[in-house]
Amino acid sequence: MNELIKKYDIPIYFGLFRKIDDRKRRKIFYIILAPVLLIYGLLCFIYENTIDRIFVHRELKTFISKKYKYDLAFVACILNEARYIEEWIEYHRLVGVDKFYIFDNGSTDNTKEILQKYIDEGIVDLEYFPGKGKQLDMYYKGLRKCRKDAKYVGFIDLDEFVVPTDETKSLVEVLDERFSHFSGMAALSINWLVFGSSGHKTRPEGLVIENYLNRAEYDSKTNRLLKFIANPRLIKGCITSPHFAYLRNGSLKQLNEKGIEIDSPWNDYPNNTYDYIRINHYYGKSEEDCKAKFNRGNVSRPDYIKRKWDQFVLYDRNEVHDERMLLYCDRVRQSLEGSMSNEKIV
Repeated sequence: MNELIKKYDIPIYFGLFRKIDDRKRRKIFYIILAPVLLIYGLLCFIYENTIDRIFVHRELKTFISKKYKYDLAFVACILNEARYIEEWIEYHRLVGVDKFYIFDNGSTDNTKEILQKYIDEGIVDLEYFPGKGKQLDMYYKGLRKCRKDAKYVGFIDLDEFVVPTDETKSLVEVLDERFSHFSGMAALSINWLVFGSSGHKTRPEGLVIENYLNRAEYDSKTNRLLKFIANPRLIKGCITSPHFAYLRNGSLKQLNEKGIEIDSPWNDYPNNTYDYIRINHYYGKSEEDCKAKFNRGNVSRPDYIKRKWDQFVLYDRNEVHDERMLLYCDRVRQSLEGSMSNEKIV
């Protein structure tokens, strides 16, 4: 029953059941509404596999050439990220992201003040979204906001930097190529490439992309998790994991850059290729940063559980020296200087 609701009764799942934090009360609602949910789910199943396939086919055929208000939007949830959020925004603007839907899970630093200039310019849409374990809810709300306006949407965290392998291309150009190349593609899954602390015990001055240049080997198990960028009209949302999308119907596919079909949040070596696009995942940064991150708790968990230090040890991968991101440092720094606010990060 729970899986049926998640798969077909998405508005009910997020609009009602995800708002009930108490699991016993949620179970009672499941039982009471079971007949209605079963009928509604059956009708959705029939619609998705008949009439809706016509609309999906039309969307697949036209969306690449169609003009949208935004070419590429990112949805992100944040908690006390004032120190790094400008760099993250300015880097992604350089590679083609033109809209950010940001959900604040209860920051106590001056994130809002830092973002105000971007809000005023229409680059950032900021919404306060408190509550424990609300990452999937924030992603769903972001998807609803951008569904009509954005050609593509990515669900990307502040420690993740999406990188086109060919520095002469924007992310939108890479996405257009991949989505045009594979038929029925609704979402492009992209593997992490985990970067370690580069030996930094304390937080260094300067940019993330210039301070952390050591990463894991391609075959490291730490790289197996995925994030994705999708056509927002062809997915239902992140229902069970922030690393995997539920698609609009069974005719669609979630693929990696080489066309390998993805059916889980993981994609192991040797299938985790980085020939076209990758996500640099700066999991912990310095030891000082990582301790602060762990103390904030995990926004995707209802209990805000704090990670154990062995997670830092696991993800502190520094085997390969990788200077790819240095290509962007000067331009990111210039962008930061040109739009620098007078707000001091606190």
